[in-house]
Amino acid sequence: MPKTIRETYETIEEAADDVLELISKFVDVNTFFIARNDKKDVNIVRAYNRNEVVLPSGFETLYRDSF
Repeated sequence: MPKTIRETYETIEEAADDVLELISKFVDVNTFFIARNDKKDVNIVRAYNRNEVVLPSGFETLYRDSF
Protein backbone atom coordinates (compact mmCIF):
# COMPACT_ATOMS: atom_id res chain seq x y z
CA MET A 1 0.00 0.00 0.00
CA PRO A 2 1.45 3.45 -0.93
CA LYS A 3 2.32 5.82 1.89
CA THR A 4 -0.17 8.65 2.28
CA ILE A 5 0.57 12.13 3.49
CA ARG A 6 -0.99 12.90 6.86
CA GLU A 7 -3.57 15.64 7.26
CA THR A 8 -1.98 17.15 10.36
CA TYR A 9 1.50 17.24 11.85
CA GLU A 10 2.88 17.78 15.32
CA THR A 11 6.06 19.52 14.11
CA ILE A 12 7.46 21.27 11.06
CA GLU A 13 10.08 18.51 10.86
CA GLU A 14 7.39 15.83 10.44
CA ALA A 15 5.70 17.85 7.70
CA ALA A 16 9.03 18.54 5.99
CA ASP A 17 9.86 14.83 5.83
CA ASP A 18 6.65 14.10 3.91
CA VAL A 19 6.93 17.18 1.68
CA LEU A 20 10.52 16.39 0.67
CA GLU A 21 9.69 12.73 0.03
CA LEU A 22 6.85 13.78 -2.28
CA ILE A 23 8.87 16.45 -4.10
CA SER A 24 11.75 14.03 -4.66
CA LYS A 25 9.47 11.92 -6.86
CA PHE A 26 8.82 14.82 -9.25
CA VAL A 27 11.88 17.09 -9.12
CA ASP A 28 15.09 15.77 -10.66
CA VAL A 29 17.65 17.79 -8.73
CA ASN A 30 20.27 16.70 -6.23
CA THR A 31 19.43 18.99 -3.32
CA PHE A 32 16.44 20.89 -2.03
CA PHE A 33 15.41 21.87 1.49
CA ILE A 34 12.94 23.43 3.89
CA ALA A 35 14.37 26.19 6.07
CA ARG A 36 13.44 28.60 8.83
CA ASN A 37 14.47 32.16 8.00
CA ASP A 38 14.02 35.08 10.39
CA LYS A 39 16.12 37.56 8.36
CA LYS A 40 18.93 37.09 10.91
CA ASP A 41 19.59 33.35 10.81
CA VAL A 42 18.74 30.52 8.43
CA ASN A 43 18.22 27.02 9.79
CA ILE A 44 17.86 24.08 7.39
CA VAL A 45 15.00 22.12 8.96
CA ARG A 46 15.27 19.21 6.54
CA ALA A 47 17.33 18.70 3.39
CA TYR A 48 17.02 16.14 0.60
CA ASN A 49 20.26 15.21 -1.13
CA ARG A 50 19.75 12.66 -3.91
CA ASN A 51 23.33 11.60 -4.76
CA GLU A 52 25.75 13.85 -2.95
CA VAL A 53 25.27 15.62 0.38
CA VAL A 54 25.57 19.30 -0.45
CA LEU A 55 23.50 20.66 2.42
CA PRO A 56 22.74 18.66 5.58
CA SER A 57 19.60 18.90 7.72
CA GLY A 58 20.31 21.06 10.75
CA PHE A 59 22.79 23.33 8.95
CA GLU A 60 22.70 26.90 10.26
CA THR A 61 24.13 30.12 8.85
CA LEU A 62 23.65 33.84 9.09
CA TYR A 63 20.98 35.23 6.78
CA ARG A 64 23.48 37.61 5.17
CA ASP A 65 25.65 34.61 4.18
CA SER A 66 22.81 32.48 2.76
CA PHE A 67 22.74 33.79 -0.81
